[in-house]
Amino acid sequence: MTTARAWSEAYTALIARLPELAKRSRLTIGGFSTCVDVYLSFHETVGPLSAAANQNPDAVALLAELERRALNGIGGELFVNWPGGPRWIDDHVTGRRAIGGTNAQAAYMLAELGARSLIALEDRTAGQLTVLHPDTLVASDDGLVPISSLSPAGRERSPHYVFEFTAGETIGERRVPRSSRTIVRFDHDPLQHDAAFVRASVQAAAHAGAGVLCGFNEIAPEDAAAEFDYAADTASAWRRAGLEIVHVELGDFHGPEQRDQTLERLMPVATSLGMSLSELTDLTQAGTSPDVAAQHLAEAHALERICIHADDWAFTVTRGDPEREREALMIGCLLAAARAAAGYFAVPDRLPDGARFRTPPLPPSRQRDGWSIVCCPAPYLEKPAATIGLGDTFLAGTLLVLGGSSNDASAQDRPRAASAPSP
Repeated sequence: MTTARAWSEAYTALIARLPELAKRSRLTIGGFSTCVDVYLSFHETVGPLSAAANQNPDAVALLAELERRALNGIGGELFVNWPGGPRWIDDHVTGRRAIGGTNAQAAYMLAELGARSLIALEDRTAGQLTVLHPDTLVASDDGLVPISSLSPAGRERSPHYVFEFTAGETIGERRVPRSSRTIVRFDHDPLQHDAAFVRASVQAAAHAGAGVLCGFNEIAPEDAAAEFDYAADTASAWRRAGLEIVHVELGDFHGPEQRDQTLERLMPVATSLGMSLSELTDLTQAGTSPDVAAQHLAEAHALERICIHADDWAFTVTRGDPEREREALMIGCLLAAARAAAGYFAVPDRLPDGARFRTPPLPPSRQRDGWSIVCCPAPYLEKPAATIGLGDTFLAGTLLVLGGSSNDASAQDRPRAASAPSP
């Protein structure tokens, strides 16, 4: 059994490689989910919100569902058909506004590391521009320009309200068993339709490292077919231009129908799929091992890889280089842990205080039917400063490695830190 100390040493060695990885990174292309999040502690806000709910049935139902989720350790996303919800929350509590959307959050983390990302951005309002990383790139008539060069315009969209809860906190007289968050949306979010981005991203695709597709769990069901076509057509153009990695991040859907439509429509243009362990479980027949389920899913959709992240471990089923995948997993877990410890995006200079390495349910590596299954523990914090965006930050780390320049060192030439610690 690999020891926690060995994993700690392997992760510590990887920290020193971050500047090199950023230097060798290629452009990451990201569409089509960018929004504004409002961070709220459920422990701190449940009191004033409950007092304000009175006989408002929408408010009472929302708080009851948030309480149920917190007390059962359930995270994910929640759509509430209540147009007055944002105003009601804003009238009674104040949260911190920050960047939301998988590709935008991944781009933020990459920019913090000094790596380049281009995102689709139709919403260029003041509220949206303020929370994006100033060095993230967007397309304009003048070519690729940083966010910091844009002037705001347009009408603000409704934000997402992210209610966090931390293990050990009390809600009423009961304790929260697991640290997580529930993202509450009061409206459907269309994809970011950005014609300049489409043109620029296709032109850049031949020399880019990876492309990301996300946001399909937030679109209106009646618009889904057109939105799928828009994303799939764009990704097909990337592939034709030479982009090798097109990654779809699945997300937490309100129901299985739109999730299944997403897989059916977008997997033919993708090479890679990512999701949380709970999202994989929802796709899996009861009793199936997660690695077997991921392999079957990859084979069914002719993918090159599927990557799964959980609270304290992660794994990939891949046709590619297993040592490169291991480094990608570990960098992803490292960046997510740094964000969990700091409460927002952070470039780590050491492992977080109190980080623990639990033994994952899968071995560090195995081969099966032409696939490599690679697994590692994550530096786990039972009581993180924040749980928001950890999966998106994890994605940034994996793409930093996998989308690195083609003259990257071969697996046998990489430092020992990229390999699994010896038993």
